[in-house]
Amino acid sequence: MNADEIVDPADARSDQVRRFLLHVGVPIFGVVLVVAVIGGIALHSYRSIRSGALALTHDLLVSEQNYIAQEVGDYLGPATAGTVIARDMLEHGSQTAIIKIFNSYGGSMLRHVPQVHSFYLADSEGHFDLIERDPKGKGLETTQLTGEEAGAQFVHQFYDEKGGVLRNESNPTGDYDPRTRDWFRGATESGKLYWSAPYLITQTGQMIITASIAYQGQDGRRFVFAVNLSMNELTNFLDSLQIGKSGHALILDQDGHLLAGRHMLDVAKKANWDPAKMVLDPRSYPVLAQAFDVYRVQGYGPHSIRSRKRNFVTMAAPLPSTAKKWVLILVAPESDFANFAMVDGRQNLMFSLLIVALAAVLGALLFRQGRRTDRVSAELEGLRAISGRESQMLRTVASYPALFDPTDEALILTRGLAEMASARRASVWRLMHDGATLLCVDSYDSRHDAHSGGFELSRNDLQAFFDLVAHGDAITVPDAGSDERTVSFYRLFMRTFGSRSLFLAPILGASGPVGMITLEDASRAGLVSHFVAMIAGVVAARFSAQHYSAVTAAAEELAGPPAEEAEHSLGDGFLIPPGSTQHDGQGGVVEGLFPAVAVMVITFADIITSSRDDPARIIALVEALAVQLQTVARDYGLYSIKMLGHRLVCVAGCSHTPDPGAAERMANAALVMREASLSILSRADLDPVFRMGIDVGPVFGGLLGEDPKVFNLWGDAIGMAEMMAQGAPDVGTIQVSEEVYQILRGRFLFRERGRFFVPHAGMTRTYVLAGRR
Repeated sequence: MNADEIVDPADARSDQVRRFLLHVGVPIFGVVLVVAVIGGIALHSYRSIRSGALALTHDLLVSEQNYIAQEVGDYLGPATAGTVIARDMLEHGSQTAIIKIFNSYGGSMLRHVPQVHSFYLADSEGHFDLIERDPKGKGLETTQLTGEEAGAQFVHQFYDEKGGVLRNESNPTGDYDPRTRDWFRGATESGKLYWSAPYLITQTGQMIITASIAYQGQDGRRFVFAVNLSMNELTNFLDSLQIGKSGHALILDQDGHLLAGRHMLDVAKKANWDPAKMVLDPRSYPVLAQAFDVYRVQGYGPHSIRSRKRNFVTMAAPLPSTAKKWVLILVAPESDFANFAMVDGRQNLMFSLLIVALAAVLGALLFRQGRRTDRVSAELEGLRAISGRESQMLRTVASYPALFDPTDEALILTRGLAEMASARRASVWRLMHDGATLLCVDSYDSRHDAHSGGFELSRNDLQAFFDLVAHGDAITVPDAGSDERTVSFYRLFMRTFGSRSLFLAPILGASGPVGMITLEDASRAGLVSHFVAMIAGVVAARFSAQHYSAVTAAAEELAGPPAEEAEHSLGDGFLIPPGSTQHDGQGGVVEGLFPAVAVMVITFADIITSSRDDPARIIALVEALAVQLQTVARDYGLYSIKMLGHRLVCVAGCSHTPDPGAAERMANAALVMREASLSILSRADLDPVFRMGIDVGPVFGGLLGEDPKVFNLWGDAIGMAEMMAQGAPDVGTIQVSEEVYQILRGRFLFRERGRFFVPHAGMTRTYVLAGRR
């Protein structure tokens, strides 16, 4: 053996591994590396953007806190600066004008400062004055405590917008004493501005907080001036703030009591309108309660908390001008401020993933293309090898000397099929003329190098399999024993041999499948389908040659001399006596070589010629059919029509010089005869079981025998027309030879059937006559 032909399997395996790593490992590593780099960059970018967003969020919250503190200072200004101004006015004013100064100052403030609810003025002797807005109108209401003890009353005076008196009302005081109130005692005891605890007015739902201050009157009495502020306006202001998308701003005291902010009404109702119980419930407001708890632990300033899988930013800041040390709490989700960072990060990530996906797709396509190239290369090498073997085998088959000899078995065909398809067994089957029997012409066992044949399969036992053969398609059945179409064939023919898979290729004849080729356990059946199809064509030609030989032998037998005792005349057997129609230019019977005669053969099935129905009915049907065909023949000037058993032979153009119109007259007559036959058979409730064939060619003719002499025609055109009729694809169709097609293709419509092998003539094409153009 040449050293170049020696192959080391280890080297081949190593080369395969290297090729796999090159085609798969490198693209995957590249994609993973790109993903890792892009992921790292995206994570670093996200963290940087998030930290910057949080810093910006803290700055925004500080700015928001300063703005709220300024607004709260302005909100509480009437209580802080206003009480001092009012105290100075009252302290240095005339004692007789104190009430007038009080009402003038209070009325002006109520008209211009919406957060002011009312003003109080009380002294150490129990006198009390009140000014507030008229709850039922747009004016003012003043209230003065008059009398003492049981006779004490509240006198109410109501004024319109211009200061005009509207009405007066009075009601008992109910033992009301201003000196017992927290705002009075706190101011007198502290000696400075005093802020009382907030309280709720149930009727209006307003939370009120009172700022009071004491002073010494000119007559020595202790006076206390107080201003009441409504926290509802402060709550409305906090609600109007836009802190991110869903942020909150709250004001609480050091004990966690809610003074202003969202959910005020809900908290008040839950606390049964008791300000001392108005605290944040962690179950209802977990984020707000957690923010206040963080403030109490870590003090003022910005903080970050996490609640319910979300991050929040909080800010705790003191509010000025309040003796109670109110606390401002700002709470907002981190996503409200840093969401753009997350969106930007997601977009960057999506774009990165898109790039990675595109790179992966390109890598996969590259890998697929590489693998496909390898696979195609391997397939091409295999196909080249198969093509070489096919060519060699076809040369071997074609060089077989008796390939188309009907009497030779041509065993080389099954041997070549088994060798090319690597089949355990290759068989050629012929469908008999009755269509109900399959005969195994030859079966070759490749393992034992043995030929056998003669097996018969009946349609009664294999109905589904016969239907499959009649369909005319090549099929592959991986497991013939489990396919309902082939299970019967497997049980009768394959199981004893031990094969499983089946490849079936039809052998197509002139009228459809005339047999089949079966390959069992053929590993390369799909790769050599063209070779199988060519062998099937050769087998079909052999079947046709065998059939033609039988027809020729029968024709020779039928053409023998008649019995001596028979008496005939010139017209015996003719529906139209020769030359009687005058269209051919001959007034009588002629003899010799006729160069271009149109011959048509019509074959009728046994269902008509050998029916078991009433003989009288059959004779009447045949008589009606003969009369109709005779009439058509006269109309189109045919030379003669003669009945030969179940065949009808029509002749036109029987003259020594070619008749250019003979083929056209025959074609027109054939179309009319077909329609007439279909009509007569349908009225008799019979299927159109006839076929027609036409050919044009030279024939010999003449009067044979002694008195009475018989006119007879013989030649290739007669046999070819009969073959066209017998090989017509369907009942009721007209099949013509290539010579007829060449003459009539400009005036008639044809459908090509294909190329077929005709003994003594070679490969030729046949056509089906469809109608006139």
